[in-house]
Amino acid sequence: MDQLSAELISIVCSFLNLRDVGHLRCASRFYANVGRPFMFRHLHLIFTPDSFERLHAISSDPTLAPYVTSLYYEADTLPIYRSFRNWERHLVEPAILSEMESMKLRDPDSSGERVLRAYQPKLTKSTKRSRLQLLTAYEKYVNYLEQQEAMREDDYYAGKIADAMFHLPNLSEIVLSLDRWAGGPSKAIENAYSDSHVIPYGHNSWRPIGVPQMLSLLQGSARTEMKLKSLCGGILDWRFFMQSDAVWEELHKAVQGLQELKLEFLTSMREPLEFLTSFEEPWGLTGKSKDTYHHYYYSTEEEIDCAEYLTNGRLLEFLAAAPNLRLLDLRFDRNDADWLSGSPAELRDAVGKHRWEFLADVTLSVLDSRAEDLVDFCEIHATTLQRLVLNNIQLLQGSWPSTFQEMRRLLHLKQVRICGNLRAYDLDEDWLFAAMESSETTMSGVVQEYLLQGGDGPLLDLSNFESLIDPVLITMDIYR
Repeated sequence: MDQLSAELISIVCSFLNLRDVGHLRCASRFYANVGRPFMFRHLHLIFTPDSFERLHAISSDPTLAPYVTSLYYEADTLPIYRSFRNWERHLVEPAILSEMESMKLRDPDSSGERVLRAYQPKLTKSTKRSRLQLLTAYEKYVNYLEQQEAMREDDYYAGKIADAMFHLPNLSEIVLSLDRWAGGPSKAIENAYSDSHVIPYGHNSWRPIGVPQMLSLLQGSARTEMKLKSLCGGILDWRFFMQSDAVWEELHKAVQGLQELKLEFLTSMREPLEFLTSFEEPWGLTGKSKDTYHHYYYSTEEEIDCAEYLTNGRLLEFLAAAPNLRLLDLRFDRNDADWLSGSPAELRDAVGKHRWEFLADVTLSVLDSRAEDLVDFCEIHATTLQRLVLNNIQLLQGSWPSTFQEMRRLLHLKQVRICGNLRAYDLDEDWLFAAMESSETTMSGVVQEYLLQGGDGPLLDLSNFESLIDPVLITMDIYR
């Protein structure tokens, strides 16, 4: 093995994952030098000055920069606590506290106690720190806040991102994650702020969530003639589409080479966490805060504003600017308590009559559509579409049973997933399937099997309806 050339070792490294490359580099100094560039194929960026300095150092190194192929931007920031006392009360994450409180309310004798015992080490740790330790940690926290605000004022370091991208000729994949959209928190972001006893989560700014970060990435890509192949972003405020014509042109240029596009848009308003939560005990939420500890509150007006704005064609223009898409994953959020207000977007405003020549994998979540628009989309892409996921789709006109029949007639899918609530507004249909992250229910399996293999049309024989419903759902009185 010692006789292998550097070129051959490089070829071997190109097929190895990061851990295996690290192991190989331990064999000798020669292997360490040859394998070093392959340790930097996937860059992880977080919202700290040190992380941006690392990005600059790697992109400025001609022996490393050509090997970088993907960038994962974990853009979560620290929550804002205006006082030491407010910070001290939040040493345990509000999400944990709310979960414990809600579990105790539902089942005070079992579930709540189990959750409390599970998180007791975190609570004990937070209460055993000395006063000096807490003051030191709070000082670190304040310093980090000042750094983050300086970065926001400096246009979220958009210039540094553009400069780095100019020197990364083979960067082809970008993932932007906020609110732990792509998982997390990572060890990198935990370690960066560990001495402040606070883990970053969310956007924590009145600026539209995710918009400045995504703009910095896409504008940097456009200005450096980079050919992105994959772009994943969430969670983004729907105002992402409200850009000047000059910026809009740059965004079109940035996505024109995409083959994969995954985006999730937010239509809820944002409130600073401290104004929505109050703690009386270290493990309990009080008053109305039990229902409002989240970073967001939902607004029907926001959803309506989003839907109305997207009728101007901005969403369709953005998606159509990527003619080579093979995978499209488009999601919106919504207030599930008020379906009558409509979804934040309509399918026709997203895809229109446009045809993506290579489109094979589509996920659509939380959209309104007329039956004919959904059928038209399936017909336009009937020869290429292989996988389809529909989640929480509401038909403004038409019926789901007949729509499924048309989809079955047109499509030859290899994989399909039907999730969430499928409703038909004018016919008062309301079909509840499994959630996207849950295992399939009986009804999900029946409909999906029909779309893949044909047979008797499901949902048509209402006399057989209860046999298709998961027993757990019947127990919950959802269908009674």
